[in-house]
Amino acid sequence: MRDFFHAIFNGPAWRTFLLMGIFSALSSYNLVTLFFANLRYIGENGTMALIEGGLRQLLELVGYGYLSLAFYILFKGCLYGLLHRVTSH
Repeated sequence: MRDFFHAIFNGPAWRTFLLMGIFSALSSYNLVTLFFANLRYIGENGTMALIEGGLRQLLELVGYGYLSLAFYILFKGCLYGLLHRVTSH
């Protein structure tokens, strides 16, 4: 696993930059809006909203939040890899 992250963060600059774009796009999904819309739906409709899938969607949004955090960490790792390469030359 360590070699995998080393290849991502310290590989060729073009590949690291390409992966940064992918990780950034995956982490910028507008989860906050969806999360609050789901909470509003549950607040307005109560138990019926939970039964009809509101709870499942809420749990999925929390999972997507953690996935987004993981992609952000990967993005920052790529950034530091590129910055290290630029400053060491």
